[in-house]
Amino acid sequence: MLWWSWVLLWTVLVLLGAAFLGLMLWRLVKTFFVLLRDAESVAGEFSQRWEDAAAGVQRPVRAAPDPALFTPVGQAVTDYRIGRDQRETARLRRRIERKDRMGQPQRISDIRRAERKGILHG
Repeated sequence: MLWWSWVLLWTVLVLLGAAFLGLMLWRLVKTFFVLLRDAESVAGEFSQRWEDAAAGVQRPVRAAPDPALFTPVGQAVTDYRIGRDQRETARLRRRIERKDRMGQPQRISDIRRAERKGILHG
């Protein structure tokens, strides 16, 4: 190989390495600024709570839920089934509304399931 091809090869390699390092540095800077923005919002919330506490403002304390460990099995199963039914109904409503909005035909199973749940659709 000629001497100028080695110079060209090393120039390209150094430029690619510099571009890679620059890209990594840019990503690091962006991540750092996101971290700063989150820290600023947390600090603002903390200072607001600190000022409220210093002024004697009483905030309602959120009651901690009962630990699931002490929930009777029958009650836990009932709660799970109720939550599952609510999520399924919400998904069914969204799917029916989306298909109505986009002018797509409804699935027969969705129509039957909606009729059983008492959901009306256009």
